[in-house]
Amino acid sequence: MSVLYNCLLGVLLLLLGFGQTTIHAQADCGIADAIDYPIDISDTLDQGYDDFGLFRARFGGLHTAIDIGFNRRGEPVHAVARGRVTYSDVNGWDTEKGVVIVEHVFPDGSTIYSVYGHMEQTDSIFFPVVGACVERGTILGTIGWPSRGLPHLHYELRNFLPDDGGPGYVDDNPLLDGWFHPLDFTNLWRARLDPAANGYASFVDLPTLPPLLLDTGSIALASGTSLISYQPPTTRLWEIDLQTAITGIAGLSDGRIAARTRGGQAVIMQNGRFLHVWEVDSGDASFAVFGDTLLFPTQAGGVEAFSPTGHRLWTVERLADSERLVDFQVGTSEVGLMVRGGQGSTWRVVNAQGSITAEQHFERTPIFAATVRGWVLLDGMDVLRTNSSSASSFAHTGISTGRTAQIASDVMGNIYVFAGDRDAKLLALDADGKLRWQVPYPTGLSAQAPLLDTGGGCMIYALDAEGTLSVFSALDGSLLHEIHLYAGGISNRHPRARLLQVDETESILMGSGSLSLLSLNGNIISQNARQACLPG
Repeated sequence: MSVLYNCLLGVLLLLLGFGQTTIHAQADCGIADAIDYPIDISDTLDQGYDDFGLFRARFGGLHTAIDIGFNRRGEPVHAVARGRVTYSDVNGWDTEKGVVIVEHVFPDGSTIYSVYGHMEQTDSIFFPVVGACVERGTILGTIGWPSRGLPHLHYELRNFLPDDGGPGYVDDNPLLDGWFHPLDFTNLWRARLDPAANGYASFVDLPTLPPLLLDTGSIALASGTSLISYQPPTTRLWEIDLQTAITGIAGLSDGRIAARTRGGQAVIMQNGRFLHVWEVDSGDASFAVFGDTLLFPTQAGGVEAFSPTGHRLWTVERLADSERLVDFQVGTSEVGLMVRGGQGSTWRVVNAQGSITAEQHFERTPIFAATVRGWVLLDGMDVLRTNSSSASSFAHTGISTGRTAQIASDVMGNIYVFAGDRDAKLLALDADGKLRWQVPYPTGLSAQAPLLDTGGGCMIYALDAEGTLSVFSALDGSLLHEIHLYAGGISNRHPRARLLQVDETESILMGSGSLSLLSLNGNIISQNARQACLPG
């Protein structure tokens, strides 16, 4: 990782860190030091069902909760965390049945209310009394049958209305008005309570690209056509609508943001104001920034370099017009492009001065990744490594890779390959190309490739499309730790917006492509793994 990135990550950990907050728990009910769901929601998660913020014409608004437990009338509903009952009424929503509200004080001092709607009592299960202390898992009632729907539980989390069932639906984004997405909130707090966690950020906008950490400590977020700025952990600073989908964002010095749109517009912004706008090649590819030089790939494998004021610095000519760009990666001081045509694919490397440092033809379309020493490529079963102006094969995996294959390299020259095959293998090769170990990936094969990073070389990190970060020992491939953030449902998932960055000190920044970022200290995850792999 670059020195600049290490500095920025240090700023993030400082700004996002958990402050020491003095807690005064009311009614001696204690601190919510763990959180669950009110019922088993495995069916909801398996189906990718997510109706938080969903507009329903029948109710004239956007849903402030998630509906879970359909057709499970009479099933007990449990308190999600330790807290105090602030509202309990079997007729709270009239024919829509009863409501219970529990107040929770979390370790950072925040007060959150969990709301359980459409509930009923039975001959043996009764609603708790107001003021009662409850523990995580305490039964509050049962799933009821509201008059306007199937039996289900209405479950919401918010920071206001302790003694009112609430509207259930609102006119705008519920996240703007004090509600929390229950799935995101629960997973984030579970992750924050992990000993390795040391900071977080939460958004009210869904990112469509990986969030960007700026040198000022603020975060830039692309959400569709909007560019949005946040001050961690939760403060929304400004939003600008660029009218066209944003395909790339990058940080410049002094908190400036560079953005590229699908319509071929390049924009430089600072503090919510336009500084410069000019036209570049259109397309869905991102771009790179080296100092004050912006490198934009063209659709046919060329590169155009500009200053932040829009002055053209140099151009690398395109390949044949029939070729199209299929991959673009940013290295330490150069960019790599993979361009596909009728006769195979061409891999091209261009440095920040506009020189083509490598160009090679392949019958297939390899995947590739930047390393501290250059580049590594995976071409079917063959692993290639750059040597001066070309890439040469130095290892053979013996595994037929799938379309979700990924490759990465650590600072010691070891290579890691996620094969993307039927068995979802993860394997490691040493710097001489010899197989070190091979293990099955714990979450199996997915339609999306995991993101890989290596930090200081003692651990390998993989973030899948479901939001699970798996940490493996670089020595033997053993699974050391897993941590999870909510990645969205079927209708609101953006795996392209995932973020995984790990520096050589094992400082981790992860985002699942949804509403939260988390920073962690990888050394706490496994001090033993780091001590075992480092010399001395």
